[in-house]
Amino acid sequence: MRTRKNDLVSDNLKLVVGNMIKEARLKYNYSLEDLSRALGHKKNRQTLHKYENGTLNIPYDVLFEICRIFNIDDSMFETIPMSEEEKKKIENKIIKGYVKSIREDNNLTPKAEKIINTYKNASFESISKPQELSIKLLDDSMAPLYLKNDKIYFSKEEDYKNGDDIVIAIKNDVLVVRRLYRYPKGIILQALNPKYQTINVNIISTDMILGKVNAIVREVK
Repeated sequence: MRTRKNDLVSDNLKLVVGNMIKEARLKYNYSLEDLSRALGHKKNRQTLHKYENGTLNIPYDVLFEICRIFNIDDSMFETIPMSEEEKKKIENKIIKGYVKSIREDNNLTPKAEKIINTYKNASFESISKPQELSIKLLDDSMAPLYLKNDKIYFSKEEDYKNGDDIVIAIKNDVLVVRRLYRYPKGIILQALNPKYQTINVNIISTDMILGKVNAIVREVK
């Protein structure tokens, strides 16, 4: 079903709004595919590209969802020259209420949201902090300490020490827990279950480690 013209950003604003979206996307290192995924694939990368370069008018609901993803608040719109009619439209859409809506994850950072949208076993569920990420373990590689289907909460640290249990991607779309050991030329990622291979990594960036385990939740049957 086609979006009504009244629900689209005007021709006068589409280029300015497109530039704003592109700047925010690049700031948080999102590709167009990342943004499409964060939007639940409601819009594909080609359509998003057209929004950014001003060749297609973006619907208000998509614009406000992108604002939420990138933490763009209503003050950004105050700097954009627009007609009184356009201002009224935006006020009627209640940008502030939409962008800062009362959601469980309203404090989720773009980086954290990207993790959730990239890895199928990652999720957000606050237990003690406003920005707490978790993964569901899909195997028993860390048994007996961590079991399959355990929910593991983790947080980003400035540095990681020998013996830390860390969350890292060793497959394209799945996060796992491994015990970290450093040596002069790299690190060892140890699985506690001897059935699983210990991984030696010669070069690794701290950014590749998504966080340190800080809590575990296990369903008792």
